[in-house]
Amino acid sequence: ILQLCDNRCVLFDNKTKDEAKRTEQIWKLLSLVNSVAVQNDGQPYTDDIFVELKLLFLPFVNDLEKKVVPNMLKETSRLEQQLTEEQAAPLKVEEAAQLAQMKSNDEIRKLRENLERAQRETEELRKRAEKGGCAIL
Repeated sequence: ILQLCDNRCVLFDNKTKDEAKRTEQIWKLLSLVNSVAVQNDGQPYTDDIFVELKLLFLPFVNDLEKKVVPNMLKETSRLEQQLTEEQAAPLKVEEAAQLAQMKSNDEIRKLRENLERAQRETEELRKRAEKGGCAIL
């Protein structure tokens, strides 16, 4: 392809935030388009080159459509499923932690109730014992 285009190419840094760099890239592109247009009698490209490139890459494109694209779609689907599972994992852990906390809180509440009941019963026994003249040690 590069040979057909006299080894001309333009590379862009599409992620740059530097306005000066963007402007410089645009001017280089426009300059290249103008020089190609001058060489081709005012046209930025010739139909001959376009047809030749199309014929050159048509088998490749057809092969991509038949073999690569379906595999890419399957892989994309698999990755989306994996991402969904990975995103759900922390939620499951959090739910399990909340459930464990609730069980722990419930157990603590039951233990406190049992302790309070035992303290009340002990106090009642102590009062009965004092009334009856017995001492509980």
